[in-house]
Amino acid sequence: MRIEKSMELEIAGPGFIIYSPFAAAGIAEGEDYLETGFENPSEVERQALEGLIVGVSTGSPGMFVLTFRSGYPPPDMRDVYGCALRLGVAVKDRSLCIRDLFDLIDWSPACPAHQRLELDDGFYHITLLSKALSPGDPSSAHEILVYLQTLNEMPALRYNGVPTLF
Repeated sequence: MRIEKSMELEIAGPGFIIYSPFAAAGIAEGEDYLETGFENPSEVERQALEGLIVGVSTGSPGMFVLTFRSGYPPPDMRDVYGCALRLGVAVKDRSLCIRDLFDLIDWSPACPAHQRLELDDGFYHITLLSKALSPGDPSSAHEILVYLQTLNEMPALRYNGVPTLF
């Protein structure tokens, strides 16, 4: 499946989450899952390593434009974009959601359609590329390239706490 999609994501918190809805099925409507299940960096790390609810720290709120593409980025792209992060995620029911981390505070399982990506079920290696955030016009959107490569199994990853892009 070839992936070419962009989405705007307004982030009020310090980052965003990537997940397939099956991974959040145990979170009750209205639950403050940020406090009950996602407050401890080791829990955030565990879920990221298992490809469940994958938290990504951007370090600041703002408007982000995520551009999704298939495969891995060309090797020279890392030279152009100074910030890179590798993640993994398990997808079931052909749905991948990208939401503000603060959505976990008063949980609603309904993922807005414009924040959903339709993908084949399976495991994906995710490569995020972006340029460092710089102080400036907070009204301008920040671009993040999101490459998705299908895999036969969850990739072996390592983090030290919360996966951080910037």
